[in-house]
Amino acid sequence: MKPNNKEKSTDKKKKASTWTGTKIALVVFGVLFVIFMVVSSLGISWLTSMKGSAAGDMATVGYTIYDDQNRPIVTTNQKLYNDTLNKGGTVFYSNPLQVQVNVTTMTNVTKVPVQYQQYQTYFGLFRDEMNLISAGLSGMKVNEQKRISLVMPKDPLETQVTAEQFALLIKPVNETHVNEQFALALADHPMINLDNTTPADQYLRTFYVKEITPEGLDMKYGYSTMDLQILSLKTL
Repeated sequence: MKPNNKEKSTDKKKKASTWTGTKIALVVFGVLFVIFMVVSSLGISWLTSMKGSAAGDMATVGYTIYDDQNRPIVTTNQKLYNDTLNKGGTVFYSNPLQVQVNVTTMTNVTKVPVQYQQYQTYFGLFRDEMNLISAGLSGMKVNEQKRISLVMPKDPLETQVTAEQFALLIKPVNETHVNEQFALALADHPMINLDNTTPADQYLRTFYVKEITPEGLDMKYGYSTMDLQILSLKTL
């Protein structure tokens, strides 16, 4: 009796792979080359945006400064500026600030170009305020937002004027009230300009009536807080 044909083996040999070591190496090299080209096209700005700001970096900053009545004083926010004006408030519109991170300035007053209603003028930031801003930016990342204090306990930026001086400068005392706000021009130092001359390098600050007393009016021109947002960072 003839034996039956042998059954085919179930352990079939696998088809040999066409992916040789050389082909795999070429594909890996190609992928890495594409990644390298993409990273190269981005430059180093993407790395800067991922890390926190360091001392000496130049930051482009969007911001809004508020007084202690929570009124916006100067802002880069166009909508906030328009809304405040429409409500009868006193506010300045500014382009973003250029500030070096964590670098102390010795400039007494930094004059910031601003728009005030239909006028182009300057808003003054004092040295201590700029140093608080610069220090507050330390460690912030691009697009990060933060609120810092602008309060200076040793120099709250308040002054007192007599009723006669106030009338000469603004209007009669009986026509004002506590918390009323004004925009006043200053010279190159934090003093109210009470004479009839206009300084060549004047700038504006907002003041408000803090208190009315028999001796005169207490007026404040210091601010409370500042909202910051780093729009871009550049390593110098």
